[in-house]
Amino acid sequence: MMRLMVEKVGSGLHPSEVVVSVKTVSGSQRLIVSQRSLVENSISVGFPIGESQDATLVELPRETQSGAWRVWVPKDQLFEEERMRA
Repeated sequence: MMRLMVEKVGSGLHPSEVVVSVKTVSGSQRLIVSQRSLVENSISVGFPIGESQDATLVELPRETQSGAWRVWVPKDQLFEEERMRA
């Protein structure tokens, strides 16, 4: 399992939600996630769907504000979940 680095940018409509920003190869995307899914400024994105030389295609846990579920992110924004626990 992989985790994606995000930046918290605000509160969601519900007290249990937060708005986060994801750095993608084409700019940043915002999405609303559960506060519980945000751990050390990262969210779980499962396993990569595709890869290019310097980017990885991931599926987000929720739709972004622009309607995207899958985004290309720089490889340095991803890390294995085990690394987080160590």
